[in-house]
Amino acid sequence: MTVHSTWKEKVQLKKDQLNSKIKDEWKLNSATITRLKNDKKNLIKNIDDLCSSSENQITHSTIMALRQALEAKELSCHEITAAFCHRAALIHQVVNCLSEIMFSEALRLADYYDSNRPAILPPLYGIPISLKDQCNVEGVDTSLGYLCRTFKPKTKNEESLIVSFLRDLGAIIFVKTTVPSSMMATDTQSNTFGYTYNSINLSFSSGGSSGGEGSLIGAHGSLLGLGTDIGGSIRVPSSYQGLFGLKPTFGRVPYLRVDNSFEGRETIPSVIGPLARDLSDLRYFMSCVINICQPWVQDVKCIPYHFDSSTSKLHDNYVVGIWYGDGVIDPPPSDIRALKTCEDLVNKTKGMKAVKWEPSSELSRELFDLANEADVADSGNEIKNEFEISGEPLLDILKPMVLENGRPPYTVNEWWDLTKRVYNAQQLMRDYYLSFPESERPDVIISPTALMPFRPGDMLKTTLRYILLFNVLNFPSLSIPVGSVDCQIDGLMDTTSALNPEDKMIKTYWNDLIQSGEIDGFPIGLQVVSPTFNDNEVCKFASWLFSKI
Repeated sequence: MTVHSTWKEKVQLKKDQLNSKIKDEWKLNSATITRLKNDKKNLIKNIDDLCSSSENQITHSTIMALRQALEAKELSCHEITAAFCHRAALIHQVVNCLSEIMFSEALRLADYYDSNRPAILPPLYGIPISLKDQCNVEGVDTSLGYLCRTFKPKTKNEESLIVSFLRDLGAIIFVKTTVPSSMMATDTQSNTFGYTYNSINLSFSSGGSSGGEGSLIGAHGSLLGLGTDIGGSIRVPSSYQGLFGLKPTFGRVPYLRVDNSFEGRETIPSVIGPLARDLSDLRYFMSCVINICQPWVQDVKCIPYHFDSSTSKLHDNYVVGIWYGDGVIDPPPSDIRALKTCEDLVNKTKGMKAVKWEPSSELSRELFDLANEADVADSGNEIKNEFEISGEPLLDILKPMVLENGRPPYTVNEWWDLTKRVYNAQQLMRDYYLSFPESERPDVIISPTALMPFRPGDMLKTTLRYILLFNVLNFPSLSIPVGSVDCQIDGLMDTTSALNPEDKMIKTYWNDLIQSGEIDGFPIGLQVVSPTFNDNEVCKFASWLFSKI
């Protein structure tokens, strides 16, 4: 047996394992799958048509509403869990978003909860929660999209601390979701699981690396799930599916025993946080994990913090920074329109003021370059080695990470130098913040995020210039949906005014999307950022903003 046939056979075994965990009555025939894939902008409606009205009422609800129904005994844990398992199975067969299926285990636990109902329900009792693949769950794989890591189920002792917390809170874990191999891409693809499509518009990528989460939640297959973010991996899929997605400050949500690429990397670290359809659900979830579970007791990298989930009232003389562009890449007209909507709303509100957030383009460039430098510090050796173990071919989306015939991995002295330059750049941004008069220092900043979606295969035609810097700065950032693209209103960009070749590439790609009409109705994603590491503030301001829009 050749190496080539061996890896393909193992892929088929994994796909067969996944498919075997879907009930026969939930499996779609090929004609139905083709029909749903071809109707690219109507997946939610089409899945609704395949589900019962009672299931749709559950899956289109919120955590807070379902919790009330459970407390009133209007719904059972089994009914809620079955509705989400069924819908997740249907969505997966169209967009390919699941890496592990635990329907049987979830339904057994739901039945146990119904038969052993406590007098006071735990905060997430009976609520199905989805997990990005890298969260370790006893009895199932954590492959990170690598074939060599499949068929190696985790033990109880390997289970992630956040998963243990979810169990303590009463949540029901029912699926894990797809990621790109290594998770170092904003497109979700692997040889093992294939390509994950956007559930709002199947013409586009789901984003990454938490693309499976974004696609599943976007089509109401889960109310809330966990993702991670080292370079937009929560915010990009959230933006692309019209969701709320929080990249917390490092040390808020526990990363203990969560598998990862580049484990041990402390400079520009990955963080774990929620994606959700409803902002109140996201804030409630954060308050449960932080205030009730107190992760700093068990995870030494977490710090004591109180998360306020109850108020959207802002203090007097509130200042909002508006970032219209970094001087390197111009945001598209849809983002400018959304930013102006937010700015106008702030300025029309008594006790609030909008100011321009305009750090130098040189600093923006430096922060972006530092993030990219850190990502390839090992010259791609880890990624290359993981692929070589199984014999599977390296994906095109990861080739920029693997420096073939390039420089050797960084020495410890080179890494120390990088770490120092990161610190210096962070301090320069703090100095810029402090350059504002005290009464005009922004409480939060509203910024562009992913700018525009991309078609499968076009990841390198987009940019992360409004994403990566906030990972370097460790600023908490909440992706928020603010309307949708209107091809007639937003229109074309002037490529002759491009600031540089990269800017021309972005403008050209935007124009292609506008002229094709594919982008019409696509969610516009912005992000709310705190320059003072205040996770509470970004969520509180976003709650205020959405009470006004």
